[in-house]
Amino acid sequence: MPLYNYDCTGCESVSEVLIRRGHDEPSTCKDCGGDLKRRLSTFATPQSELDKIRTIDPAYKRMVEDHMARTPEAEPMRHLNRLTPFSAAEDPGDPIDF
Repeated sequence: MPLYNYDCTGCESVSEVLIRRGHDEPSTCKDCGGDLKRRLSTFATPQSELDKIRTIDPAYKRMVEDHMARTPEAEPMRHLNRLTPFSAAEDPGDPIDF
């Protein structure tokens, strides 16, 4: 059953209304009788376990980045330096035309 928020054009109050299936939306304000206009409201989305951990600990991203910086396998140049240079290969084949 959805909850909707309404703004009153007369008294500018905000109302939250539970709309049941088969019932009409309210059209007048309970306080002043002015017209109601539905406003955009927030909605819930499912979160992954990782997202839940991040909301619990706001420093999570910084902790992961610090850990990755201390991990030698995370350094891309370490892997590039281990590659065989093109000039040192026995039979490098034809160059690739991109």
